[in-house]
Amino acid sequence: MPGRAEFLASIRHRTQAGRYKPTNAPDVAWTGESREGESIGDPPACFIEELEALGGHGKRVGRKEEAREYVLELAREREAGLLVRWDVDELEALRVDVPLNDAGIEVVVWRDLADFREVASKADIGLSTAAWAIAETGTLVLEGGPGMGRSVTLLPQTYVAVVPVERILRTVPEAIEKYAGVGNGLPANVCFHTGPSRSGDIEMALFVGMHGPGDVHVILVG
Repeated sequence: MPGRAEFLASIRHRTQAGRYKPTNAPDVAWTGESREGESIGDPPACFIEELEALGGHGKRVGRKEEAREYVLELAREREAGLLVRWDVDELEALRVDVPLNDAGIEVVVWRDLADFREVASKADIGLSTAAWAIAETGTLVLEGGPGMGRSVTLLPQTYVAVVPVERILRTVPEAIEKYAGVGNGLPANVCFHTGPSRSGDIEMALFVGMHGPGDVHVILVG
């Protein structure tokens, strides 16, 4: 076991500028300053670029049918046996349940039952929509409510969100502004979900997927 001096030397070495970079994300934390001076001319392309820099997967499609095919193909690739999804009209309109069942993949729809956390923990894939997507950071804004259990987005190893392109915002302040002054009209909860889950320890060892999905896919439709 290394001594104290060797241990501290290892920490210094790993944290020196340019020596340790666990992802392709920016080297500095977000400060609250928007990229107002930096034009985001193509928000969908920017969102996908930022998401993929964090280790996620982004795809823009023109129609719901293409989104459905992406989900089906991904489930086959992951050899999924169980998919759990939100109980919302948008995902009903995706009409993915029957093709998944035909492929031998069970689909369970979240209906706010007491045992659904256990069901979600056993699922291979979680499928939801998102209230907003933020181009500058590759972030999803997820709202809680009836049929929209957070366990769907947290417990399965693979998480998929299907988002219309008209819900893409350019900056984080734009997203925050959506909830400013709403008061009692706020959703049950609002979460900012950025890329795959990451956890790091004092030795700077990065682990993906420890406290959430390690495999994140966002399909932009439109």
